[in-house]
Amino acid sequence: MDKATLSLLKLFNERHSLSLIQLGAILNIDYFTLLDPVHYMMEQKYICKGNAALLEHLEGDTISPDTPLEITYFGRISIKQAKKEHLHFKYIEFRAWMTLIIAIMAFLKSFFF
Repeated sequence: MDKATLSLLKLFNERHSLSLIQLGAILNIDYFTLLDPVHYMMEQKYICKGNAALLEHLEGDTISPDTPLEITYFGRISIKQAKKEHLHFKYIEFRAWMTLIIAIMAFLKSFFF
């Protein structure tokens, strides 16, 4: 998952529901630029239309600027998975650097002592 999608999902996770207009106001950008990322997240089942919007708009995937969007269970799981992968990556990086430092110290010790 890329950083932009993750940051948008975190915004949806912090609030109960957001529309495109509200999301654009939070990010201080035009909501037209958010159409592609929002459609991508809907295709991936990270977000969906809110319950009230499902009753009003039964015509499919069309989204108006004020349609409430909510994060799905799969979106919340994806956020947790991304955090877990990030922590695992940091642990692996730390281990690799420590191994390198110990190897360099052992190499230098073999010359001087």
